[in-house]
Amino acid sequence: MQWSEYSTAERIKRLRGPMTQEQLAEAANVSVGVVRKLERGGTASLPSLLSIASALGTDIAVLLGQQAPRRAMDRDERAALRALSAATHDAAIGIPTDTEPGTVDELRGVVRRADTAY
Repeated sequence: MQWSEYSTAERIKRLRGPMTQEQLAEAANVSVGVVRKLERGGTASLPSLLSIASALGTDIAVLLGQQAPRRAMDRDERAALRALSAATHDAAIGIPTDTEPGTVDELRGVVRRADTAY
């Protein structure tokens, strides 16, 4: 069976392996209910899916079946490759890799100033 033929619920179960739902929830900083809901075929917010993918050391495209996992690598190697990929993408578009995103209030201020300037 192709990776894309599995449901998101099945892909999460396979990726977490021996990790319990509680351990995954803690690692992803989401509620156990979110993990359970996903594993029963439910949906979750994009931030929750991103957190779960990160906790599993993979990319959201793998969770959604758009890309197969790199089976030859262990979780730490996949996480390192993902971090390297993110840093490379950010550097390629000119975002310094040590830059933290602004707070919500700071971002709202930027939007207001851009709107005023427009």
